[in-house]
Amino acid sequence: MKIRIGYFLALCLLVSCAISRKVEYENVYANVPAFSQRIGLAIWDQREQVLKDARKPDFVGYMRSGVGIAYPMGTSNGMPLTDDMSSSISNSLSKKGSTVAVVNTQSNEKEPKIVDQLKNTKNNRLMLITCRQFHTDGYGEISLMYDLQVSIYSQGGDLIKQKAFSGKRVLGGSVAWGPGKYKRYMPEAFRKLVEEIFNDQEIASALQN
Repeated sequence: MKIRIGYFLALCLLVSCAISRKVEYENVYANVPAFSQRIGLAIWDQREQVLKDARKPDFVGYMRSGVGIAYPMGTSNGMPLTDDMSSSISNSLSKKGSTVAVVNTQSNEKEPKIVDQLKNTKNNRLMLITCRQFHTDGYGEISLMYDLQVSIYSQGGDLIKQKAFSGKRVLGGSVAWGPGKYKRYMPEAFRKLVEEIFNDQEIASALQN
């Protein structure tokens, strides 16, 4: 009986640890170019898990228990992940001299409506990032799966450039020692991805010209 009680308490502790973990994405500063541009920015959550109501908009990935059960993790502030992404990108661009107007979106909105909202900001460049995939997962060793479509428009809403950034990146952790310092390397992976996008020659050119 004592063994069963001990096992039950250990299981409860494990589950509690797994489901209470949060990751901070709202204060991530990326080293982006100094565009000195007026930019309208929107990030649109089109992740399958959110569209099908399987996960909430604050979903950032899974933390797996010792037996492999996947528990969803959320943002540290409870806000939608795309809102935190927008905030971090806006702050990073503003730090380098750009003026950014953020348009917050809902996953059930239509793309033309979002573009119209961006046009209403009256900025020189309009940027829509469609988040088709972004979450971490893994048993011990954690990876980031991402698929972001970046669309740059003129002030009038004409498409200038569209480019996808997708892939899978191993971030950290191990089967033997668990996920490790995930609260550090998960936001760090986002920072590196933002830097890759804005330092991309085609994206940078579309924003500057």
